[in-house]
Amino acid sequence: MNLRKNNLFKIAFVLFITALISTPLMAQEVIDRVVAIVNDDLITLSELRETSLSINPASKQQVDERTVLNQMIESKLFEQEAKRRGITVTEQELDASIEQVRSRYNMNEDQMEEVLKKQNLTPESFREQWRMQTLGNKLLESQLKNKIVVTDDEIEQYYKENYGAIEYSGNFSGDTEKPQEEVEIAHILISPDTTPNAQDKAIEVAELAKSGKDFASLAREYSDDSFTADKGGNLGSFKKGDLIGPLETAVERTPEGKVSGVVQTPAGYHIIKVLNRTKPSSDEKEADSEDETYISDSDREEIRQILHRGKAENQLKTWLEGVREKAYVEIKL
Repeated sequence: MNLRKNNLFKIAFVLFITALISTPLMAQEVIDRVVAIVNDDLITLSELRETSLSINPASKQQVDERTVLNQMIESKLFEQEAKRRGITVTEQELDASIEQVRSRYNMNEDQMEEVLKKQNLTPESFREQWRMQTLGNKLLESQLKNKIVVTDDEIEQYYKENYGAIEYSGNFSGDTEKPQEEVEIAHILISPDTTPNAQDKAIEVAELAKSGKDFASLAREYSDDSFTADKGGNLGSFKKGDLIGPLETAVERTPEGKVSGVVQTPAGYHIIKVLNRTKPSSDEKEADSEDETYISDSDREEIRQILHRGKAENQLKTWLEGVREKAYVEIKL
């Protein structure tokens, strides 16, 4: 009887010790569990939450963790494929690349750290994200280089569909003896002082505007011009000579109701929408005048980048699907 009690005591003691040991581990499992397996790599819940928090931290809209997790899985596949192909990013390359970012936007280390704070990023987490982006770019370049061609016909077709033909028949005339056309415009300003990768962000917003997204809503969401953002970016009406050169050129070449490409000024990067053109009553078209279409070098290059990016994304999607099909991916979210 005493022996039985002694055995029961030993069993109870072992169970008690096991509970003490396993409880913190189980709690940790709940706090930081594995949410995805990508071949030999793991993605934890804490990593997912950290990445989700760094995406547009100022927005009140909740981030879809499933979407973020899929993006993290793709990043893992990129990293694994790059490693398999011997593609790396050295610390020197990374230092030089980050220094270029700082120099481009004329920021010292403290200013850059302040910008990163607003994005809920530490210098270390930004460095890791930038390393992954650089690694991905090198991998894509090795896979897609010389496989993407944008023809002049494609550029002209895109221009006609998204920019419209430009009319040269006296509109916006520089003849001061005649009444001049007034043009009402709105703009979205993306400032390098407040937005990292401002030019890329401006191109992205311009594409949204040209795709039919409401310009006023985009201005309220993205514009760094605090005086006009709440008014949907409306700048009012202007005559020729009222605007600085780059903006005036963009307005002159953009038809009514259309959106310009990205225009750079000392203030940053602008996207212009021509809201209305008020033609003077004395402005009469000659019967034999013909419309001409002209694509500036800057617009041509911008369209080439847009088309190239679109083709690259399609090829990347196909390539990544092939990589994912061959990989072992298990989602536990």
